[in-house]
Amino acid sequence: MANPPDVDPKLIEAFHLMWGRYPAPASLVHKSKWIVAVNQSCRQGGREPGMICATWNRPEIHRGCLAARTLREQTPLSKLVRIGDVGFKVYWLPIDGYPDFYVHFATESERMADDLAADGCDCAESGCCPV
Repeated sequence: MANPPDVDPKLIEAFHLMWGRYPAPASLVHKSKWIVAVNQSCRQGGREPGMICATWNRPEIHRGCLAARTLREQTPLSKLVRIGDVGFKVYWLPIDGYPDFYVHFATESERMADDLAADGCDCAESGCCPV
C-alpha cells in the first residue's frame, strides 16, 4: 500500500466540523483514493481512515467512480447508485484550496430500481448509474 498523503490538519478538522454528524456516510479522500477521514455513519458502514476507498464492499459498486473527473474538472459530480434495495445519490465534491482532495458522500434516494431503469440504467445489480 502507498504511503499516506500529507494532509493539512485544518482540512481534517474542517471535515469533522461539517460532516461529523451528517446522518449518511461521508469521507474525506485524497486523489490516491486514500481515505483520510470518515464520519460516524461511514465508519459504521465499514470504512476507516487509511483504507483505499475502492477496496470497500464489492468492486462493481465502484465502477463508474467520478472521483478522477471531479478532481480534474474541480466541479461537484453525482450519480444514483443502488446497493441492495436502497437507492443513494452519491456525490464527489472538490475542496477549494485543496485540489488533491474531495468529500465523498451519499444521501438516501427515494428513486429505486424502476426509476433507475426508466433513466436507462442497465446495472440494477451493481448499482452504478450516472445522473
